[in-house]
Amino acid sequence: MFITLEGIDGCGKSTQARMLYEALGGSRGAVLTREPGGWEGGAALREAVLGGTLRHPWSELFLFLLDRAEHAARVITPALEAGTHVVCERYHDSTLAYQVWGRGMPFGPVRDAALLAAFPKPDVTVLFDIDPELALSRVAKRGKPDAFEGEGLAFMRRICEGYRELASKDMERWLVVECGGRTAEDIFSETRRRLMDKGLAL
Repeated sequence: MFITLEGIDGCGKSTQARMLYEALGGSRGAVLTREPGGWEGGAALREAVLGGTLRHPWSELFLFLLDRAEHAARVITPALEAGTHVVCERYHDSTLAYQVWGRGMPFGPVRDAALLAAFPKPDVTVLFDIDPELALSRVAKRGKPDAFEGEGLAFMRRICEGYRELASKDMERWLVVECGGRTAEDIFSETRRRLMDKGLAL
């Protein structure tokens, strides 16, 4: 099963990704990966998009698509073809939420890029939904923000709106899990139960 985890910065998806990976048996039963940079050689692309040094408005989008193409070809598709579960922290829905709703890029071309490139489609996408103010208060405790974390509250609110709209249009694929004021264990317990309802053996 191909499972993607989505949400704004500070929602706790990295913790949930690790917990899900371990519940699936770790490296014996799953691949844990992330975007951007989840493939050998991808670190430079991750630094480029998160470092805040890009000038042209399309540069960020093109780098995310380049990263995803190589990530899919080198990591995601081979694992799925081998019958291994893939747990991926961020995927194409992040690009839609951040670049379209966040940055104001056109929806159609960004959506269609994934279709043209034949990126693997997730079986399930979990959205860890959280109030942007709470999420940014968590981010502030981590130190220097990256290019997205530093955009502020209005930016994160737009991204939340984007995620919620994407989820509302495809509830067969999406699971929305509320994260505000809950422990990581409580959030994972709900996530695990709902993934099992989708047919995942946990």
